[in-house]
Amino acid sequence: MTITCLRNQKQGWKRLFGIALFGLYIIAVIGVVFFPISIPLNWPANLNWKETLNNLSRINLSPLYFLSITHHPFSLRWLLADFGLNAILTMPFGFGLGYFHRPGWMKLLFWALLTGLTMEGIQLLVILTIGTLYHTVDINDVILNALGVIVGYCFFLITQKVLHKTNKTGRTQTVEKQD
Repeated sequence: MTITCLRNQKQGWKRLFGIALFGLYIIAVIGVVFFPISIPLNWPANLNWKETLNNLSRINLSPLYFLSITHHPFSLRWLLADFGLNAILTMPFGFGLGYFHRPGWMKLLFWALLTGLTMEGIQLLVILTIGTLYHTVDINDVILNALGVIVGYCFFLITQKVLHKTNKTGRTQTVEKQD
């Protein structure tokens, strides 16, 4: 891939820089989402059906539970931290998806859901492998991670339009509304 980037003198270094930046983003996401993992001192003796069922019972499969006050005391700070950060985490992935491959809207939706399901699925596998709940597996995280990918892709499209208008005229144009 590096050779292909270097062959194309016009976009080679830009593409290579984009790949490196995207790789660093992926490494940072892995670090934030999956680490630290604390392995219990009694591992693997703690891997039993009772502990596994206990961990599985803590998984939230109720989408949009934040609308109900009975599950969690509602606060704006909690809403912004828990939900906002999950969406912000995957926005660069959506932007990078647009940069490297411009999928149609159905493929974008597929990639968005796959991103959220993969992140939460790996967390579930780690929980079941080490036998302790180190992160909460939550369907709302899947939804918000998918939303972040879609918002990041839309941000890419907006950026492309603005850059295209800037490159076309040499300066940014303002679009005037015609009556």
